[in-house]
Amino acid sequence: MSNFTGGYKLLLMAVSTLSGTLSALQSYWSAFFIVFLLLTLLLRKSSLLICTSCSIVFIASFLLADLQETNRISSITPRTSINLLTIDSIPSIDGNSLRGIGELNNEKLIFRYRIPTEEQAETAEKLMPGLSCKIRGEFVEPEKNSNPNLFNYKRYLYERNIHWIIQVDSIESCGKTDDEWKYSMIQWRYSGLKYIEKHFPAETVGMTQALVFGESARIPEEKMNAYRELGIVHLLAISGLHVGLIFGMIYFIFLRLGITRESALWISVVFLLFYMILTGGAPPVVRASSMLIILLLFRKSRFRVSTLDSLSIVFICLLFLNPFLVFDIGFQLSFTVSYCLVLSSTMIAASTGSYLIQLLKVTVVAQLSSLPIILFHFYEFSLSGFLTNLLFVPLFSLLVLPMALFTFLMNLLVSDGFNLLTSFYALIVRSVDALSTLIVVFPFNTVVLGKPHSLTIICYALLILNVFLQLEKGKWKGPSLLLCGVMLMQLVWNHFSPYGEVVFIDVGQGDAILVDLPFNQGTYLIDTGGAADFSEEAWEKKTKTFTVGEDVIVPLLKSKGITKLDKLILTHGDLDHVGGAEDLMEMVKVEEILITPNSGEKKEMKEIIRAATEKGIAVRQVRSPFKWETGRYSFHILSPQDDVYEGNDDSLVVYSEMGGLKWLFTGDMEEEGEEVFVQSYELKADVLKVGHHGSNTSTSEAFLEEVRPSIGVISAGRNNRFGHPHPDVIKRLQRNEVLIHNTAEHGALTYRFLGGQGTFSAQHP
Repeated sequence: MSNFTGGYKLLLMAVSTLSGTLSALQSYWSAFFIVFLLLTLLLRKSSLLICTSCSIVFIASFLLADLQETNRISSITPRTSINLLTIDSIPSIDGNSLRGIGELNNEKLIFRYRIPTEEQAETAEKLMPGLSCKIRGEFVEPEKNSNPNLFNYKRYLYERNIHWIIQVDSIESCGKTDDEWKYSMIQWRYSGLKYIEKHFPAETVGMTQALVFGESARIPEEKMNAYRELGIVHLLAISGLHVGLIFGMIYFIFLRLGITRESALWISVVFLLFYMILTGGAPPVVRASSMLIILLLFRKSRFRVSTLDSLSIVFICLLFLNPFLVFDIGFQLSFTVSYCLVLSSTMIAASTGSYLIQLLKVTVVAQLSSLPIILFHFYEFSLSGFLTNLLFVPLFSLLVLPMALFTFLMNLLVSDGFNLLTSFYALIVRSVDALSTLIVVFPFNTVVLGKPHSLTIICYALLILNVFLQLEKGKWKGPSLLLCGVMLMQLVWNHFSPYGEVVFIDVGQGDAILVDLPFNQGTYLIDTGGAADFSEEAWEKKTKTFTVGEDVIVPLLKSKGITKLDKLILTHGDLDHVGGAEDLMEMVKVEEILITPNSGEKKEMKEIIRAATEKGIAVRQVRSPFKWETGRYSFHILSPQDDVYEGNDDSLVVYSEMGGLKWLFTGDMEEEGEEVFVQSYELKADVLKVGHHGSNTSTSEAFLEEVRPSIGVISAGRNNRFGHPHPDVIKRLQRNEVLIHNTAEHGALTYRFLGGQGTFSAQHP
């Protein structure tokens, strides 16, 4: 790239730092960056001094990262006494849920508290960083991801040096700490956020907090989803544009107050240091602010520091201070996009005359450079982002962001004034939201490619680098077509892979089983899981609720490149089997729904049928002897055998042969239904989905003796209130030499097969 020559020495040092850090943290990505570094040194015929410097930086970063990982252990045990907990961050309150980061015995941890009364909710609103609270509770170990490709919360906390969660039972009293001064900056941030909540219109609070303080918690979930789908969610995070604009505003104000340029400059630099803390120290803010400070400090120095140099210096320093930042998605995106934009700056600036052409190039570079990271973490990318950024970036840069900052500043300086300004700003926010809502309904905004293999990510990175290099020469069409061709190949592979899968998804206390046949011959989901709804008062209701359909099943489907279900099979009407269906239909195309006869009489199933009818999804009632065939595979409904719906015993029972094994999925069928089944069929199965989550009312001795399964899969929730699976059921399975897989203990179970051979893998063996 054009700017590579000028600052390549420090850039090589940055790559050395990255390679050493990843090597120490045992990341397989270290091999790629070490090879990249060695090839670059070799091809550029780098001097002995540069090679030696890179080696020293590599060793130093390796040792520092290794030291931090070695010391990243917890001194807390489950028996550690819990007395005073110091609130270390701004607590988050959503309905009756309070959570945040606290400090106990000089160690950070997560605390969670279910607020019991509305009066205590009002008291919880007053909790702020720096307060020490006397609490009662118990330690809970964070959970790993129990499904393939989903978010690993335990790893996420470990990277932030947090090892425990306190489940708080009661908060008895709170008071100020002796070292309250340590929390003064966080308290200012807290006060600023509360000020916005109190003085700004409700529809502007979330966006204003995000643009001024980098806090996005109050942005409505539907708005965040719309911005993600349009590929413009980065506009709600503080970036170099924000920092530059804020710096310019502060600098201008000081000049207008009669302060000399030099003094105004230094005051503004000091403000940037404070602003990094005020915004929570997010990597993009630290990067942008630190780069600007370095450039300002060296502007009159005899040492010439370029933008690329300042970026590399910040990158090296941050990884030396906290090597685990390398796993932070914000860090990865911020530095990757920044490096690509800086290295492409000459090419971007070479556009003559047209601001639109320059903006288009910036958009292309930013979108393409972030593509491998986005696909690796989220399995999809925004196709419309190339166009929506052309519209929304100028809109935010020239109107929304300046108005947010100016309105906030004027409200601070002039109390009870500028109501007209605030109203105008609210109008702008509503208009932008309306525009995003209008565009997001268009089809094909996003393309789901599934989780790519690491080699595929490397291939994307190299192809994108080639696009940038050829773009400078004006020969971008061929490399771009090649990149699109590889993406198309990944899409085709996901849809027409010769491999098939059966996945018993861990949805807690419920059932959800994915069947994905080879060569796109069929994709089916048997049940969707779901949690029971409990009546709540208005103050208890959360704005962001966890749902199995949206937060577990849909992300898992996307990670496998699945955007359509040929059949959604709802075995019966219980909420723990159908509760995620409506969310699923909103986010994934469903061709047909199969239900057991007359289960539509249940309230939950009625709602699903209504939603399906509105979307034009066919709903079919089926019973034995219904079957369907696709390619070499056939599926049989073996139960119920009548049209009278009586609950669990009328669950749809599905039988099929896949990957050289015979499979029997029994829903919640109980002993009475099993007795009818045994009398009706002489059938063996290799894999049995144990009925009713391992309840003692299912999986009778007679049924097991008839079916003779080798593997029994129990789908149950951890520490569930029903006591599933029942000890007697476990004993019966063991007596019959059935290998037991319990999702509560082992997470999801996946069977991946090719032809008549396959392999089982548990999420937690």
